[in-house]
Amino acid sequence: MAVKAPNQQQVPRVVQDAEYARRFDSVYSRIWRLPVGPPPAELCVAVLEPGNYQFSYQVQPREANGRRWLQPTYDWHLPAEPRPCKGTIVMLHGYRDSKENVAHWALCLAEFGYRCVLVDLRGHGRSTGDLIGFGAFEVTDLSRLLDELRQQGLAGDRVGFLGVSYGASMSLLLAARDKRVAAVVALEPFSNAAKAVVEFAHGIAPQEAAKISDADFAAAIAKAAHRGQFSWESGNVLAAMDQVTAPVLFYHGAKDTWISPENSRLLQSRTHGPSRLVILPDDDHIWLANRLDNEIVREVSGWFDRYLAEPAPAVGIPGAKS
Repeated sequence: MAVKAPNQQQVPRVVQDAEYARRFDSVYSRIWRLPVGPPPAELCVAVLEPGNYQFSYQVQPREANGRRWLQPTYDWHLPAEPRPCKGTIVMLHGYRDSKENVAHWALCLAEFGYRCVLVDLRGHGRSTGDLIGFGAFEVTDLSRLLDELRQQGLAGDRVGFLGVSYGASMSLLLAARDKRVAAVVALEPFSNAAKAVVEFAHGIAPQEAAKISDADFAAAIAKAAHRGQFSWESGNVLAAMDQVTAPVLFYHGAKDTWISPENSRLLQSRTHGPSRLVILPDDDHIWLANRLDNEIVREVSGWFDRYLAEPAPAVGIPGAKS
């Protein structure tokens, strides 16, 4: 069922692999659990402070036993001294992922002087919650997170967001409701949650999805909303764009068959503030989520420098690979 918590359907790597969790936890300056709701849940939140992590990152395609995947390789060292903080950016992962799946972006932006807050969305990673709401619950959760960050002195009234896929759409929905969102980088967002569920099903399992009629998909989507006790209109990102005034930088892969680039085109057409859309001709959904290339890093960091912080001095691109 689409609304059942992903971490109840499959144990996340950060839960089943203690060494993997320990390595990432060692780089966070703080990690804690934040109660949110309704419906009740606890978010696992971590903070990465600005500093020189000597971060390097590469991603290589792998294939074995007929299965293909991307293998990221990280390397970092804890900073010897702190770096001045230019602002706070909240990092949001994709569907069925965890905050560790956006750690490469957090480490990169931390080297550019940003405090990065990574969060497992409800029902993901090490957060709790029986159900997800495709925005119906998550927007309230994230506003509560911004309250908490301010109370702890970790953010002020202007916060940036970088989200991937599901997390990108949650960032835009929040920006429509909470004007503390000052700048957004949205990588491969969906424009409408109910439609995205169907599109995603056709993308990841085309043969199986082709056997399901439109009427059966509609019935399943209606059943999911009834089970979660929410309206799918809460996840209509395109409609929400009428309320978004924060600058938005979109990235999408031209070869994305899970969430097509038309989603980003539609969303960018409805922006009211500064916006830019970059379609990468050779990227699919997975490759874009994992890449960290010079040109993209330069534009993303520059976006936050322009709209979230004072312009930063020209520096090299730490850890990026072209």
